[in-house]
Amino acid sequence: MPKSTFNNLPLEKRERILRVAAELFAQTGYTKTDVALIAREAGVAKGSMYNYFESKDDIYVHVCARALEQSRTAVYGGIDKSWDIYRQIDHIFRKGSAFAVESPEFVLLYLNVSSVGMERFAEALTREVEHYTANHLRNLIRKGMEAGIVRPDINASMTAFFINSMYIVLLLSFVSRHFQIRLLEYLEIEGDMEELDREAILDQLVGMIESMLKPAAPLNDN
Repeated sequence: MPKSTFNNLPLEKRERILRVAAELFAQTGYTKTDVALIAREAGVAKGSMYNYFESKDDIYVHVCARALEQSRTAVYGGIDKSWDIYRQIDHIFRKGSAFAVESPEFVLLYLNVSSVGMERFAEALTREVEHYTANHLRNLIRKGMEAGIVRPDINASMTAFFINSMYIVLLLSFVSRHFQIRLLEYLEIEGDMEELDREAILDQLVGMIESMLKPAAPLNDN
């Protein structure tokens, strides 16, 4: 976490340092990003960075925690708790996709934490974000079951994992070249991402989730 000296900086300077650090960590990874480079790109002295943070680890954890907070606000901030599971999932997928396109560095930071050698950050970062998301989805599914709008024969925990896994892969497909190629191949799209109709993909994906979760229509006895 940052020292008090960092929090005492003007807001514009704090934002510039964190934005540069996020972009560099996302583009080159934790290992190849050094504090001197962050300082140079942000227009501050390298020594000043150590007046603001104890170490590169502290910078990285703070940048990732900030990215998590911003993404959570962007995705979950506009949710009305009275919405049913289907409206909430639609909102989450659309807002998450928009956030990924607007702030790709934050999604790439999430991907970087899963890399080999980054295990020490998993406990500090991954568990908290996944705990929040898993609880939210499980609760939605269970409430939907109680309301009779979600099939009662599915496992809520496994279904939450499945939905979130689709969400993560979708977001990565908008920002990572590796995942973009996968998406284009599987959807049989010629050309590049410019040819992609994101809204159509979201419509289909959210529709598939809804079809998977909704109870079967009762048989007509006539």
